[in-house]
Amino acid sequence: MKLIPYEKFQIDSGLSAAEVLQRIKQCTGERKLFSFRSSHEFSGHINEREFEITKNISYRNSFLPVIQGKVEQTSTGARVTISMRLHLAVICFMFIWFSGVSIGCIAVLAHLDRFSMPMLIPFGMLIFGVALVSGGFWFEASKQKIRLIELLSKN
Repeated sequence: MKLIPYEKFQIDSGLSAAEVLQRIKQCTGERKLFSFRSSHEFSGHINEREFEITKNISYRNSFLPVIQGKVEQTSTGARVTISMRLHLAVICFMFIWFSGVSIGCIAVLAHLDRFSMPMLIPFGMLIFGVALVSGGFWFEASKQKIRLIELLSKN
């Protein structure tokens, strides 16, 4: 498992670019702000050659990957370049979180002469934050990568 929650990969499909986009459209509904149930597998938007979607899940996961894709026609079908990343609001929040915790860790290291057990709290928070982001992102990203490969393969 990688530490940074970002993945980029390509899917070479035997389908045409139009067929790839059509398959994605069939599984994708409109993105709604407060949607608790959806009849579609994904939500987002799709245009002529690009899409940005997220998986509709029945539970809360702030670290759910945002899937961005570009579809290009090739001589043998279509090439879909996909990147998975965190939502921008989550990136901003976690940047602030990790900055504050890192400052706490540096402050503890600067005062090692007066060590006590509560001084380990910033290091625990740092490990917890990394585990939370990595676990939440990679758990879903691995499942969605398999699903996208399955969806875009020629049947």
